[in-house]
Amino acid sequence: MRAGSDLNPDIEKMCQGLAVINTELGATAAPGSPLGQRMQSELSLSQAQYGALWSLMKLTPTTTCSSLY
Repeated sequence: MRAGSDLNPDIEKMCQGLAVINTELGATAAPGSPLGQRMQSELSLSQAQYGALWSLMKLTPTTTCSSLY
């Protein structure tokens, strides 16, 4: 089984959670934002790791992930 086929559904799930925050709360979890810092802390990631994860989510070719732009 290829890793790419398993990654997209997991990334899509993360994007869905952040998209809900974006639409319902009008807040962003982008790196450097207060909510982004909270997510980074909850995920136990460094600022660079969270930035890389955010970039990966934005580049994932699904409607939900693309809406994070």
